[in-house]
Amino acid sequence: MLYEVLTAAEITKDAPVFEVSNWREEGHVGPSTYGRMIYIPEKGLDLTMWCFESNPRALYHNPNDPVHTDSCMEAFINVYPKLPAYGYISVEMNHNGASHCSFGTGRYTRKYILDRGLPHPEVQISQVQGEEGPGWQAHCLIKKELLEALYERSLELKPGHVMKANFYKCADHADAPYWGSWSPVDKVDFHRPENFGELTVC
Repeated sequence: MLYEVLTAAEITKDAPVFEVSNWREEGHVGPSTYGRMIYIPEKGLDLTMWCFESNPRALYHNPNDPVHTDSCMEAFINVYPKLPAYGYISVEMNHNGASHCSFGTGRYTRKYILDRGLPHPEVQISQVQGEEGPGWQAHCLIKKELLEALYERSLELKPGHVMKANFYKCADHADAPYWGSWSPVDKVDFHRPENFGELTVC
């Protein structure tokens, strides 16, 4: 899977849109889910995801609560895949604006951002209305300073720079659970960097 990340000075609706459309057969087909990511050189990676569902499960409210069991939209992003010792940042967001955020090379080698003494990303939630009905949108700026601290280098992504990532929609404890991804995964496990797609900065 390939996706072009627009370099811009601010948020713009002209950025390409990705779709979460690969639903695992172990669950149901989830709600239509889309997103866009923009690289803002002086700010960081601006992530917006939205889905169309009218009554999302949303029980959790605190940082690093198990929001993946709610109706959840997620981004796992490896900014420097050629530096395998670092890994990827994950941001998992529910309808309450609660999020789980950690960093590392895999499921069992990760640490919460807060446990690293770094600020937890803020998530803003808004309601949306589209041809597919009502829905909700999650917006998160993954700040330049955070990424520089995690990867121990200046964040200067030139055109042609390739990141690896995947984007997800899940609801583990919903009445009709589902697991969907942008880039297909081999099984119900999102912590699979080998299944990440490519994001090219343009």
